[in-house]
Amino acid sequence: TTPDLCGPLVASMLKLLLASLAVSSASVLEPKKAAQPALRLRGGGGLGSAILTMSAAAAGSTGALMYIGKELLWLNLNQWPADKMLGSAVVGWAVGKFICARNGLAKEYCQLNIVPMLLMILANVMGGGPMTANLLPACFTAAYVYVGFVED
Repeated sequence: TTPDLCGPLVASMLKLLLASLAVSSASVLEPKKAAQPALRLRGGGGLGSAILTMSAAAAGSTGALMYIGKELLWLNLNQWPADKMLGSAVVGWAVGKFICARNGLAKEYCQLNIVPMLLMILANVMGGGPMTANLLPACFTAAYVYVGFVED
């Protein structure tokens, strides 16, 4: 391994992800809604947007770390393959989450995203993975159920 290269590389990728999210939050399609994306990012867009933004950050950092070759993620609870294609797909998943959170579509996104989250948990259970690997996905799934079906 190359610990000297991974530290700065990870930091650079996370900075790039954060900068991308910050810059994209400044773009507005309609002037009358100019304040809404900023309010949602600060937590003013409701619990659903906040949960989806946190989920986007977790997925984005996970994908970036997978892309650069890290296998132990989420407080070392999960072991993911260090695969550039899968890492790229997870970053794309994060982008979709962030776009939905930013545009007030958290409820709809959470309703649909329950399916892949349950599939992820099922795959881990059926594959004999450690139960600790289901902790964060189960928490996000429970939050998605709340946002998608309970929160107004």
